[in-house]
Amino acid sequence: MCRRPSCCPSSSNEGTGIAAVAVIVGAAVAYAKIGPELARIWHLAVEAVIIFTLGCAAAAAGIVVTWATAHIIRTRRVSRQAQLAPVSPDARQSIDQAGNQPECLACGDTGTVLRAIGNSSYQHEWCPVCQPAHRAG
Repeated sequence: MCRRPSCCPSSSNEGTGIAAVAVIVGAAVAYAKIGPELARIWHLAVEAVIIFTLGCAAAAAGIVVTWATAHIIRTRRVSRQAQLAPVSPDARQSIDQAGNQPECLACGDTGTVLRAIGNSSYQHEWCPVCQPAHRAG
């Protein structure tokens, strides 16, 4: 043992050092025994999170595709209904009369037809089949 000067208080640090070394050695032994199991558990947990995330992403993609398909179908159905023009009452009467077929199939003997302008606008014009004089001016 070495002698300390009389001005330094005598304390025992040897017990603390031995305890620290024992804790470090014990932790190393525990990690050597438990480490591979912890690694397997960690790997399984990460795989479970990945599978859960992929499942959620697939479900979200399915929802988006279903919504987009329904939206496209609904939009086309509404635009198709908007393109249909109502038939005038005169045309209905001439077509509905039993035994009297209209002579002009283009206008139903009403003298006017609807000309489409753009997607949803229509303009009345003289029938080009039965009213050619009006078209000539």
